[in-house]
Amino acid sequence: MRIFIDSPLLIYLNTLKSPELRTAYESFYLDLLSNHRAYSDILVLDELIYISKRKYNVPYGVTLNFIESIVLPYVEILPLGLKEFERAAEILKSINIKPSDALHAAVMIINGISKMVSEDREFDKIKEIERIWLSR
Repeated sequence: MRIFIDSPLLIYLNTLKSPELRTAYESFYLDLLSNHRAYSDILVLDELIYISKRKYNVPYGVTLNFIESIVLPYVEILPLGLKEFERAAEILKSINIKPSDALHAAVMIINGISKMVSEDREFDKIKEIERIWLSR
């Protein structure tokens, strides 16, 4: 099964220092990768880099290394283009969500991906998407 990985999971994997929490998120990520084909988009990577630096003060180099070693070998990055923008615009006209979330949803819908790994409940508003998250 195909899944789309949103930025929260990657941010936690990149920034958490608590061994207990880190282990839970690492196990979740490994389980996802073992049982699904994982996808994301370039905006997720942008959010990962930006939030890791701004909120958690993780240097860009550390996050870029994380992306190159922990994300890119296992997660296919899907393109964003005019077709995705047009679908996102349709979503924004009908559902009150952030533009970046509409773009993620558009990428998923266009690529036939119905499951998203995200703690962001905003995606529950989109009927084509089933959101899954770590149960603690």
